Amino acid sequence: MLVLADSAIAASGPSSAWNVTQPRWEWTPNAGPFANGDRGQYLNLSSGVDIWYTSYGNESEKTPVLILHGGTGNSNQMYNQANYLAKTRRVILQDTRGQGRSPYTGFSTFRYDDFTRDAIALLDHLNTSKVAVLGWSDGAITGLDLAMNYSSRIERVFAHGANIQANQSIPGLNDPIINSDTGSLDSDTESHGTTYSTKANLTTRATSSDPYSCERLSPLPSRCDAMAQAVQKMWGTEPNWGPEALAKIECPVWSVDGDHDVDVQRNQADTIAAWVPFAGQLILPQVSHIALGQDPTFFNFAVGYFLDMGYQGLLPYY
Repeated sequence: MLVLADSAIAASGPSSAWNVTQPRWEWTPNAGPFANGDRGQYLNLSSGVDIWYTSYGNESEKTPVLILHGGTGNSNQMYNQANYLAKTRRVILQDTRGQGRSPYTGFSTFRYDDFTRDAIALLDHLNTSKVAVLGWSDGAITGLDLAMNYSSRIERVFAHGANIQANQSIPGLNDPIINSDTGSLDSDTESHGTTYSTKANLTTRATSSDPYSCERLSPLPSRCDAMAQAVQKMWGTEPNWGPEALAKIECPVWSVDGDHDVDVQRNQADTIAAWVPFAGQLILPQVSHIALGQDPTFFNFAVGYFLDMGYQGLLPYY
């Protein structure tokens, strides 16, 4: 799937990146560089899998943040969030096994549980006992997996664009929130901003001309197509969690989605918020599955607010 100022600055008009002919939720923003110049290194796991990672930022008393990217992508898709959070705390990013700079070799099948074990191995390697998790799409699913199975290591999870059931991608008119084929708002200029029955598919990876494409980053670029196919095969069967699994989570969770997300149905964010004990829910306005790039100012504010919230157990206090 795919440098912010400390506060918003008043402007006389939209930014140069804005295109009046295209709704923001249909825009696919580019990945970008980390503030540390994209410096990173490899962790060689005992399983034979190599994981690329980077860690940088302010070594403050605040809990470090593990930032997990979307499927078939790489960590630089979340550069806006990493650079923003690194001003106040340490950030840790990894390219998921087989994706980005992490070569697709030493294994064949992708599984969320393996992503989770890789993340714990990285935290052990970095001598980091506990982290907050910012996850997007597959990264959000991995964040929930971490919270379910490694509760002592996870302080809280901001889960953006997660699904908990693989077959959620089958559109249905019985969606409890939005009555559309995609299970979400799906308006455009032709519809005059009104949602109607339509189909879309935005689950495509970056093209080879993108400097942050798999072909440009991977040590084994010839394996990128096979990687994408294998990830899509995983999406056909995983995840498959019910209320008993999510009830195991013992840390604060925000279930987050864009109101125009046509990759993940709104019922998935609803279900996560309903089944994770005391979870919060946030629906981001006028953005899609790629909300973190389409409106990084609001997205980063929400992440920072969540990370700084005071909690007594699972309950927030003010």
